[in-house]
Amino acid sequence: MGVLALLVCLCSLANAESFTDDGGVEWLETGNYTLYWGEEVNASGYMIKAADFSPSKAFDTDSDYVMLTVLSDRSESWQTILAVNNSNIPDNYIFGDRLNITALSVVTGNNIPVPYTNITVFLSNVSQTPTVVIEKIDKTIIVEENRAKEVYMDERAHFEIKVRNLRVVPTTIQLIQEIPGGLVFDPDIDMDWNSTIAANGQKSYSYSLKALRPGTYNFTGTQVLVSMDDRIYKKTFHDTQLIVHGPYINLTKSHSAENVQVNDVIQIQVSAVNEGDRAAYVSVSDEIATGAVLVGGTISSSKILHPSENITLTYSLRMDKAGSVVMPSAKATFTDPRDYEDTVNSRRYMLYVADEYGQDGYEQDGYYDDISPEDASYDSINAEQPAVVKEDHGIFRIFYDLADAVKQFISNLRQK
Repeated sequence: MGVLALLVCLCSLANAESFTDDGGVEWLETGNYTLYWGEEVNASGYMIKAADFSPSKAFDTDSDYVMLTVLSDRSESWQTILAVNNSNIPDNYIFGDRLNITALSVVTGNNIPVPYTNITVFLSNVSQTPTVVIEKIDKTIIVEENRAKEVYMDERAHFEIKVRNLRVVPTTIQLIQEIPGGLVFDPDIDMDWNSTIAANGQKSYSYSLKALRPGTYNFTGTQVLVSMDDRIYKKTFHDTQLIVHGPYINLTKSHSAENVQVNDVIQIQVSAVNEGDRAAYVSVSDEIATGAVLVGGTISSSKILHPSENITLTYSLRMDKAGSVVMPSAKATFTDPRDYEDTVNSRRYMLYVADEYGQDGYEQDGYYDDISPEDASYDSINAEQPAVVKEDHGIFRIFYDLADAVKQFISNLRQK
């Protein structure tokens, strides 16, 4: 059976198309492929992708091209642009002395759904090719990575990457690390590191993060890219997790009605929920809005909240004034056995209370509510003022006007 398999393999190689270039390298054809925009194919361990095409026109032209990206099973990556019958763009490219790709056609017309290319792929015949020594990334640099795995809310998570260059020449490296949302830097730094390490030299990169709330944060592995001999070698470390412990109090405040008039009674509810993974002693309190009267319930409470437990305040208010009423923020303070403490506030909002005639912002006694400019758009300076009405003195009006003029004249003399 083994002999038969060997004979089949030899026959396949013999039937495969091949050619020998000017340098004496024999190339064996692995196949022809049609790649649509965004598609990739695995050709003998090389992932070839049609990453992009030239802009589509009404008809095909010699300027049409395709951009190919190639990734090898050794984490090598390349990129090239190929065209057909173009004096400026070649139709063939050799990747790493081992992979040979020729574009047979590039189709990008407007009358097709998706642009595509036809390519033929050749691999060098290893037995005929002089040995090419490829220096792998592990023989080029040593990377040590220390990542925090578990911290508390009041602690910073520290990370450090050490890179040592094993080569006798300077080496360009790039480190890429994506940071999950909900974590902030101290200080804020750019996580794209691109630098050159001296021969036999080393560098350290360190940073720290602080969580906005407890939870589990998933980190993708750090990517290390090394540039050598016009090639880019990439290595990706394992994914890790950062677990942040601590209490987290989510505080909300709501009311029972949207349409409110003077003397209406509404229900207010304040809820504090511990969404963290540690218990905390929590005190919750609320303020009575200006123009409202407490008619029932409680506006403060405190207790130890275990994870997922809550405190709820429910009370009733009678709205005694019409206008734009600012509903103050409720407040929750908490502390845990580690003396980690914080204060949170609910969202403040505006409640419109209409008078008995259903008019917003006007009270029964005829004056406008006193609303601070930051809480309402009403500008009391621009409010319409009542007109001054003069008394009517009948036939004696001329004497009153003369007396007023004399008073004004004497007043002017005194001011001088």
